[in-house]
Order: sequence, then C-alpha cells, then structure tokens
Amino acid sequence: MKKLLTLIILLIGTNAFCKVITGEIRKETKKNVNQIFDSQTNIPIEGVIIKIPAQNFSTQTNKDGTFKLQTKINSPTILSLEKSGYKPYSMTLSELGNAPIQIGIEKTTPNDIIIDTNMVHIGDNSFSERSANAGDFSIIASGPFYSKNFKLNPIKQNENLFLVIGSIIGIDSMFAQRLGQSKVLTAFSSPPEIFFNGNKISEIKINGDNQKILIPKNLIKHNQENNITIKTGKNLYKTSSVDFDDIEFTNLLFEIK
Repeated sequence: MKKLLTLIILLIGTNAFCKVITGEIRKETKKNVNQIFDSQTNIPIEGVIIKIPAQNFSTQTNKDGTFKLQTKINSPTILSLEKSGYKPYSMTLSELGNAPIQIGIEKTTPNDIIIDTNMVHIGDNSFSERSANAGDFSIIASGPFYSKNFKLNPIKQNENLFLVIGSIIGIDSMFAQRLGQSKVLTAFSSPPEIFFNGNKISEIKINGDNQKILIPKNLIKHNQENNITIKTGKNLYKTSSVDFDDIEFTNLLFEIK
C-alpha cells in the first residue's frame, strides 16, 4: 500500500449505509511539531498514548499536546491513539516525511461502546511476503475469526447504531490486489466478513482507516447481549486445504447517533 487508502466497505441489505470518518486536521498549530488536540475546542491534549504496534513503539503527548516519533516508518504502518474520555483513533502512515502529524480526536459520549483498543491478528500465520502489509504484522494470529459480546441499552426510534473500525491491514482480496495493496499475483482471497448477532452485514474489500457500518435495527437486541464477529477471508485458489488470509485491525467501537 503505497499511500493511505480509504477503506471501502460493501454493506448488505436494503438499509445499507457507509460513511468515512477521520480525525480532523488542525490548520493553525505549531509549525513542524506533532500534536494531538480536541477536535471541538482545538485545545491540545496531554497524556494521549501514541502506539505503533508493529514496532512495539509507544509514547505520549506533553502538556502542549506535542509528541516525538523516534522511529522510522518506510511502509504502511498503523499508528493508534488512546486517551481516557476520548474515542480511540488510528490511521495508517505510509512514511514519516517532513510534514507534522496533527490530529483532532473526539470526546466519548454516554452512547459510545468501546469494544477493543488492542491490535487483533486473525488468520493462520501463513502468508506470503508479498501479502498486503505482511511486514507490518505485530502479533501472532489468534485464529480465523474475532468475536466479542457486549450489552446494549435501548436505542431511540430516531437513532442508529454504527460499528466503527479504526484501521485494518493485510487484506489480499481481488480489489486490494487491483489497487496495488497486495503484491500477490498468483492468487487472491475472499474479503473478510462482518457478522452481527450471527447475521452477515458487511464485506471488507480493501485496507484502510476509520469507517462506519450501519447495523440493521431488526438485528439489535435491546437490554441484552449482542455479538460482533469478524471472519477473515480464504485463499480462493487453494483447494487441498483451507488457507486463511492474515489480517490485523485495531480500535473497534459502537456509536449511537
């Protein structure tokens, strides 16, 4: 992946909806300084934890919201932000140039449900060096799928529930191959699938950052446990045994709007 690409998500159902969300870029700030600030007030935020999982790198912002990245990035790599009281945020950096990293993050609301801020790797730990972002995987795969339960309070008639995926890398689908994200020329995988309470609601076709997926209201269980499951794709050219696509993602949360 030579540059930051927006994650495209194919939603299934008559109520399909997809919208990109990104951190806001502050125009008036200190020159040549990396800085994190409140997206609504523009006030710099102290104590934001900045991680680059693939390099086991971690730092945090100073009183003026500034920070230094004392590391090198030469290929697409996930950078993740976390701060109590704020929504987790992540982005894929292709390289560290001279331009400063300046990001505005949003405060959480009582309706936000943070599912996971850790890096998650699913697949079978068997992948080509030409696979999308293969060199940036930071942990061992936990298996071919990720699943988690969460409780949901009643949603008002005029509100909608959205799943937000912070960043995802490693997808070797046909679309990712066509966009140059995957360098595997002899095969491609089926796209990862998203299930809500056992029902497939989405396919993730390419790698990218910060997307919203509308959850169909008829699938939501109020005042009960709900389930979100992400299943990785399979190599469509291999028949002797199942070959799962290895992918990594971070920052899953639900928003009610």
